[in-house]
Amino acid sequence: MENTQLGNIAFIGEVDAGKSALINKLIDQETNIGKTQSPIFYQGRVIDTPGEFIDNRSWNGALLSTISSVKTIVILQPATTKRLTAPSGLLRVYPNKNIVGVISKVDAEGADCERASALFKQHGIHGPFFYTSIFDQASIDQLYDHLLSFQPVVLE
Repeated sequence: MENTQLGNIAFIGEVDAGKSALINKLIDQETNIGKTQSPIFYQGRVIDTPGEFIDNRSWNGALLSTISSVKTIVILQPATTKRLTAPSGLLRVYPNKNIVGVISKVDAEGADCERASALFKQHGIHGPFFYTSIFDQASIDQLYDHLLSFQPVVLE
């Protein structure tokens, strides 16, 4: 994959949703995946946000500031969790953004993709949903191609 093509995208989700690992696969970059403490701007165009921005309501303002200028928001929902942690309505604060629902950790023990899809739908997040595993390159490629469709066309 060419890592210069994706941009204007923020990845959000609860702590341990797999945001950093997914970004590393999408932009074909090897970084030390540790605890994300503050937003990380990869190549100035792809933003990895801390899970606390979602998990802790008092940090929702920081999340809103971080995503205010991006065109596409990718929200991760691990297939292993039983609730959607994003506050209801948070993703509707800024209209006209592309919202992409990604169900992560589909190959983990206890994964329930149907429940994860239902949680997205209950919170007004519409499909298509992308079922990903960082160990399944085909799932990463499918998401990558979809995200490319939101990138501006450059005429030469």
